[in-house]
Amino acid sequence: MKRAALVFLSILPLAITVEAGQTARSALTVVSSAPQGEIASLAEANEIRIVFSEPMVALGRIPSVVRAPFFRISPTVNGTFRWSGTTILIFTPDPRRPLPFATTYEITIDASATATSGRKLVRPLTFRFTTPTVKLLETKWYRRDGKVTNSIVLLMRFNQPVRPADVAPHVTAALQPHDWVTPVFTPEEQARLRTIDAQALDRFNAKVSATRAIAAATSPVDLRLTADWDRKAHPPGRDLVVFETTSAVKPESWVRLSVDGAVPSPAGSATPGKEQTFTVQAEPAFFIDGFDCHAECEPDRWNPVKLRNDVSVKAFAAATRATDLTARPAAVAKQPVPPSRGEGAIEEARNFTLEDAGFGPQPPVTK
Repeated sequence: MKRAALVFLSILPLAITVEAGQTARSALTVVSSAPQGEIASLAEANEIRIVFSEPMVALGRIPSVVRAPFFRISPTVNGTFRWSGTTILIFTPDPRRPLPFATTYEITIDASATATSGRKLVRPLTFRFTTPTVKLLETKWYRRDGKVTNSIVLLMRFNQPVRPADVAPHVTAALQPHDWVTPVFTPEEQARLRTIDAQALDRFNAKVSATRAIAAATSPVDLRLTADWDRKAHPPGRDLVVFETTSAVKPESWVRLSVDGAVPSPAGSATPGKEQTFTVQAEPAFFIDGFDCHAECEPDRWNPVKLRNDVSVKAFAAATRATDLTARPAAVAKQPVPPSRGEGAIEEARNFTLEDAGFGPQPPVTK
């Protein structure tokens, strides 16, 4: 008797498991639903799709006007239903009333949903999606009047209309440390420089130290909203917010802009939930790295002087002089007016040859 009871008890869990499995297989299920999570564009919500595990309508007998009383969406959205085949229900929001940005929608498929077989969902299904929250798409910048001593104008474009006064409290800026290649002179060049100007090397080293400190800085940069910017180059728009720096931003500075995760949208209450950043790399500190070739250079090879900033050819020519050191130092003559650089040549560049400054080609075996 006891043995029979034990056998019965051992079979019972198996029976319960089999019965549960049969119930699961016999129940209607939702195979997939979309969209879910935050979508990248409003167009992704043009259709809300629910795919069922078996036919919900009879093929060839789909009504012209589809109703789905088991489908609920919150907040309420006007729209229409249609069946794609017999298992895919599609809800299309009214195109005349586009969904707003930054809004979370919850869709529920009630357990009353019934397949043509009579099977129903075991329990309601709920999924959510959020229309695009505020995203920074692009940042442009320029110096006022093109002068490095002036403030920087920052133009930030977003993926949707925003209110500058709402965005401003969520934007911060700070200098960002970065690698910087230190310009150097060879010992021979240092000796030559001292013969030209005894204080020049000290001034050069001081500028290098100051620039190195700028490249390593982490101090905050103060910003303010501005309505004064180049509107021809940067047309206004409801998606544009313009700031200018009120702290000094020196050449060689990198400014890291941060838009926090709580930046709001006028359209809805959803926020990005994570920081967005952009780094503005200000103009390089002005140094000259020297010639492309220093020794045993082919006379007919293009051998430019490499600068770290754009300079006009006229300014380069006026500031450049040459000395022939082959025998004893002697000034090299140059044309009073530099030759034309040819049709289509750029008048501002970072690479110029001595010929651009008005000197003739360097003869072979000369220094």
